[in-house]
Amino acid sequence: MVEAQVSNDSVQVLMSDFNIRLRDIDERNRLIRERVLLLGKNLISSRQTLEEELSDVKKDNQEIKKDVEKIKKISDSLLSEFNKFVKRDEIILIERMLKDFQPLEFMREKDVRELIKENKSEKQIKTIN
Repeated sequence: MVEAQVSNDSVQVLMSDFNIRLRDIDERNRLIRERVLLLGKNLISSRQTLEEELSDVKKDNQEIKKDVEKIKKISDSLLSEFNKFVKRDEIILIERMLKDFQPLEFMREKDVRELIKENKSEKQIKTIN
């Protein structure tokens, strides 16, 4: 009987050891599940954040493209208008021509007639005196 009790005791010890190990494994399993769930939640939140940031970057990129297109159009129009401007050499040439021509020294016909009338009246005044 002592042998039966020893064998029962050893079976109980083995069963309690087995139960302890089973609880430890269950606890580890539960912790692993919690960690996996937490990692999944973090992964989902990180993915959402990255998608939001990516959409913001795409919007900014589109705005920058529009701005660059506007700048290209404006620069093209400025370049086309720039070609219409008079160059410095041309202005210098025109200035020389005007100096030679001296248009301010020319008189209008009306001015010449008035000058002639004035001269006649002055001659008459001189002859009377």
